[in-house]
Amino acid sequence: MTLKTLIDALKARLALARRRRQDWRALSHLDAHMLRDLGLRAEQGTIVPIATEPTQAAMPASAITDSQKTAAAEAPQKVVRVCRYCGETLA
Repeated sequence: MTLKTLIDALKARLALARRRRQDWRALSHLDAHMLRDLGLRAEQGTIVPIATEPTQAAMPASAITDSQKTAAAEAPQKVVRVCRYCGETLA
């Protein structure tokens, strides 16, 4: 790895950490009821979504049928963006 790559990676990590601290400060003043209204909860010092939709990756391999495997292999890979707070799919 080059020095530039390492510096860029460090900048990205620091930016992510800063954004998480800012987000935590913005949500830390909310009580449990308000967080629940937003679909969030406080767990061990972090804000996490209450529930997320189960994905096929979370399903046991035995529960996935051959037709689902075939359809997944033939379908173009689509990137699904999900809100980091509530787990909702983003447009």
